[in-house]
Amino acid sequence: MVIGGGTAGLRTATIASKNIKVLLIDPGTLGGTCLNTGCIPTKAMLHSSHLYSLRGSLSKFGLHTNYRIDFSRLMKRVNAIVKEGQDHIYKGLEKNKNIVHVKGKARFLGKNSVAVGKKTFTAKRIIISTGARNFIPPIKGIDKCDYLDNASAMQIKRLPKSIIMIGGGYISMEFATFFSELGTKVTVLEKFPTVLGMLDDDIRELLIKYLEESGIKIITGADITEVLKDTVFYNGKKIKAEKIFMAAGRVPNTEGLDLAKAGVELGKRGEITVNEFLETSNKNIYAIGDVNGRAMFAHAAKRESYVAIGNALENKKRKMEFELMPFAVFTNPPIGGVGINEKKAKELKIDHGVLKAGFINVGRARITEDQRGLAKVIYNKKTEQLIGAEIIGPNADDIIHEMIALLNMGAKVSDLRRIIHIHPTFTEVMENLKG
Repeated sequence: MVIGGGTAGLRTATIASKNIKVLLIDPGTLGGTCLNTGCIPTKAMLHSSHLYSLRGSLSKFGLHTNYRIDFSRLMKRVNAIVKEGQDHIYKGLEKNKNIVHVKGKARFLGKNSVAVGKKTFTAKRIIISTGARNFIPPIKGIDKCDYLDNASAMQIKRLPKSIIMIGGGYISMEFATFFSELGTKVTVLEKFPTVLGMLDDDIRELLIKYLEESGIKIITGADITEVLKDTVFYNGKKIKAEKIFMAAGRVPNTEGLDLAKAGVELGKRGEITVNEFLETSNKNIYAIGDVNGRAMFAHAAKRESYVAIGNALENKKRKMEFELMPFAVFTNPPIGGVGINEKKAKELKIDHGVLKAGFINVGRARITEDQRGLAKVIYNKKTEQLIGAEIIGPNADDIIHEMIALLNMGAKVSDLRRIIHIHPTFTEVMENLKG
C-alpha cells in the first residue's frame, strides 16, 4: 500500500507494481506538489520571467525588440506543461493493471489497516508519502486575508502591480524573482535575521545584492503582528501591496492519518520519524519524501522511493544517505550547493580550507554579459578531501553537479584540479578556484 501519489508515491508504486499488486491512495490530483504546484510549474514561470528580464540588455548584443507581457498566455503555457504531466501519469495508470488507484483520504485503523471513506484496506507493507503543505503562521487577520501561496499562484489571471512576500526561504525567493522580473514591485518580509539562512554569508550577500539591484526590497527581522486585506503590520510599521504571498515554510502532511493507531511516531514538527532505512517505529511501515522532513526535495523523494522499496519488499537493508543531498535555488542568478559549507565546517570544528573563483574571469560569462557570481569549494585541510561547495552564478544549478560527482566518489582537491573543462563554458569557473 502506498499512501500519497506525489513524486515519491508514484515512483514507489510504479517500481513495486513490476512484481506485486499495489494499492495507491491519494485524495487529490496525482503528481503531488512537484508537478502540480512546485518544481515544474514554478520553473516554467521563471523561464518566462528570465527571458523577459533580458529585454534591458539586448541592445548590448545589437538586438532591438518591443517586449510586452501576455500574462494569460504565460500562465496558459505553464498549466499546459502541468496538464501534460498529469495526462502522462493517468495514462500510465490505465495501462498498469498492477496498480489500483483509490481516490480519498486515508486514516489508519490499526498497524496494517487503513480506511478510505467506508472501505477498509490491509497490506503487509505500507509506504507513506503524503508530502507537505504550505505553513500558515498564526498571524492576526491571516484567516480573513485572500493571500496567494505556491498553489493558488498557479491560477492567477493578472500580474499584480505590487506584492508582499511573507517568508525568506527558497520558495519566497523564487517567486519574488518571478514577479520582480515581470515588473511587479516586490517586498520580502522575513522574521529571522537573514533570508536563506542555510547559505554561507558571502553567497547569500551576493544574492541579496543582485536581488536588491533588480528592485526587490528585503526586510529581515520583521515581526509581523497583523495582516489586514492588503496591509501587513510589522515592527510598529505597515506596508501595503496589491497582493500578499505566504511562503513561510512547509509542514508535513500527517494530520488526519491517525498514525498513533498504527504505532507510528511523529517528531516535533509533525514529521514522521524514520531511521536510516526509512522505517518508522512500525517496522512494516515506511515514510518517504517530504512527510519525513529529512530533505524536502523531489530528487530526495526519488532516491528514497528506491531505498524504501528495496528494504520493504526485498529485505535489502539499504541506507538512505542525506549527507550529500544537493540543492538549488532558482533565483537569478541561481544557486547550487552540496555537502558541508564553510558555516557548517566551522560548527563541526573541521580544519578546512576554502577555494573561491568569481565568474568575472570566465570567458563565457563575458560573452553572455553575465559575470555575476562566485564558486566556492570547501575541503578538509588534513586529508585534502573535498567536503562541500556552494555556487551562485549563471548555470550554477547545473555546474554544481561536477561537485556532486566528486564528493560522491570521495575526491580530493588534486582530482578537481585534473578535470579539463571545455572552453568557453561557464564550468571553467572551476579551473580558476584559488585559496
